[in-house]
Amino acid sequence: MALQYSPAKSSKVSKRPLSKSPIMSFQKDVRKILLPSTKVYKDAVSNQKLQSPTTLEDNKLTVKDYKVKLDYQQFSGKDIMVAIDTILNNKWAESTQLHNRYPTKQGTMEERIFGLRVLSNALKTDILKFRRNFPMGLVTTTQLYSIFLNESNTFVDKSLESHIRSGKLKKIVISNAAPIILRSVNKFQLGKVTYGFENVELVVKSDSYFLVISGMRDLLEEEELKNNQLSGALQSKKQSSISSLDKFMKYLKEHPTALYISYSADNGGFTAEEITYLVNSGFVTLASNHLIEIEINVYSISYPGCGAYLKLVNSGRSWLVKVLGKNKHKELLEDQIISKWEGVNATGESKMNNFRSPFYGYDLNWVLADALGAGVVEVFNTPVGRGWRLTGKI
Repeated sequence: MALQYSPAKSSKVSKRPLSKSPIMSFQKDVRKILLPSTKVYKDAVSNQKLQSPTTLEDNKLTVKDYKVKLDYQQFSGKDIMVAIDTILNNKWAESTQLHNRYPTKQGTMEERIFGLRVLSNALKTDILKFRRNFPMGLVTTTQLYSIFLNESNTFVDKSLESHIRSGKLKKIVISNAAPIILRSVNKFQLGKVTYGFENVELVVKSDSYFLVISGMRDLLEEEELKNNQLSGALQSKKQSSISSLDKFMKYLKEHPTALYISYSADNGGFTAEEITYLVNSGFVTLASNHLIEIEINVYSISYPGCGAYLKLVNSGRSWLVKVLGKNKHKELLEDQIISKWEGVNATGESKMNNFRSPFYGYDLNWVLADALGAGVVEVFNTPVGRGWRLTGKI
């Protein structure tokens, strides 16, 4: 007869008591104890989270009103020239009068930059190198719109036109220079996105612009004097370049509202050789329409190095859209934006990330001003400070 197996009367597994080893008990107790340095760090991080406004990022901001007074805002009684000076004099974060987040000693730009403690000497050198090649005299019309926030854009446009006609200011239009994204807010077209480019209007003081032209001309004359032994062809080319700048400056003074020049040698206009030099030196560029088609024999008046300025402006706008876009409601308090712009370490101190590429110390005020004037964001008051929110135009 084969053997048969039957289950035990009880299938319950008996629980063994935990080891009473003194070593294991000691290790268990040690895990509950925080070393002094660890406790201080965890307390600091905990306090920072409690005090940081980022804990409120998922909550929709309470709008108090839209009667915002910005730090750089001017009233209609102020001249447009004062507004331009406000932007130019407060462009860099370490020297602006609009805030004192980066206290540094007075002096030249070099002295102020090397007075900043957090940055390495290599980074400070990169900042100075960038700024020496940066076109200092340019502002955007969108920044001016923000300065006169309580006025309509028409007020700024009329003021600009008046000063342009009088020869005090020069407007430069760069075609298809700013990327835009239009997001439909229509519930029947939810998620529809349209990509494109828009023109950028730059403004510069005429005296500053003429100074750049004169500086280029003086440099050519110095090179010509130092190289008396140049061949006839090279000598003729130098003289042609100087003549091109003279004719260009004369044209600008006689036509203060001009945005373009054209190749028209038969009528005493610019020759092909003169146009070539002006293009190579950055004073004019090929013109294009909204379909990015090149216009024949038409060249837009430009500003040498303005590409670096446009890159900086576009980088700032893209950064702001990205930061606000991560929030559930596409909005943040201004203090939160500042913290993200600079970067904050565990102790709440600024890491000054905005002094690195691509901004090199560009002040956040003008990133916000450009986006506000362009209609990318809107600003409002809340019970705990200013708030910024993305609009449908991104």
